[in-house]
Amino acid sequence: MNVKSLAKNLIITFTPDLLLGWVYSILSGSFFKKIHFKRRNCGKNVFIHPTAQLIGLNNISIGSNSLISEGCWFNVNFRSTNDIGISIGNNCHIGRRNFFSSGPLISIGDYSFTSVDCHFLGCGHSFNDPRKPYNLAGLTKGGKIRIGVNCWLATSVTVLEGVSIGHGSIVGARSLVVSDVPPFSLVIGSPARVIKRFDFERKEWVSAEIFSLEMERMIPDESDYLIELSENFGPITNSIIASGSDFGAI
Repeated sequence: MNVKSLAKNLIITFTPDLLLGWVYSILSGSFFKKIHFKRRNCGKNVFIHPTAQLIGLNNISIGSNSLISEGCWFNVNFRSTNDIGISIGNNCHIGRRNFFSSGPLISIGDYSFTSVDCHFLGCGHSFNDPRKPYNLAGLTKGGKIRIGVNCWLATSVTVLEGVSIGHGSIVGARSLVVSDVPPFSLVIGSPARVIKRFDFERKEWVSAEIFSLEMERMIPDESDYLIELSENFGPITNSIIASGSDFGAI
């Protein structure tokens, strides 16, 4: 056993569990790396809850006025280059205990909002050979996940690799999204299915069964939609109180 492994085992054996994370963060310098990351890879007015774990700091970017809540885990699986693996846009609220496991890229569009316990599974562990422990079997290549501008993902939504969710869309609680979602859609279920689309002429959500090609043509493209949101609402302030239990009751 080398010196590094011996020291690691001694620390794990003799450090109380409640202090182990803090001891590791001090010895590894990860606490200070996180401060440097905020200065380098984040926009203005970004809040990251102290309990959030970010693995692959060089490969994560967070836009201005965005908030990362308690218990989130950002895991960039492929870190051999400085390519961005997880990108959070401007004015986003990432809810408590969200899990990001990136393949090539997970991107969250501006003004998007995720509730608690959402999962973005951009790649997984290989299971080609069950004679090996799966946690040693290596990772799959995975696929990109893209969440468009101003999307709302409700509680416990799971999005799988290769999926794109169009701008202005809503994903209902506990939905499993396995295929692309068109813009301005309301989807629910496991697997998720489109049940409503937004009609810009009526200015209301209508059944997907009656959504026509004429209605589709009235949908603004994403860049125009973002310009409209930015002009009407500008930078927004997310609720820090909602980000963690340490803020108590009001």
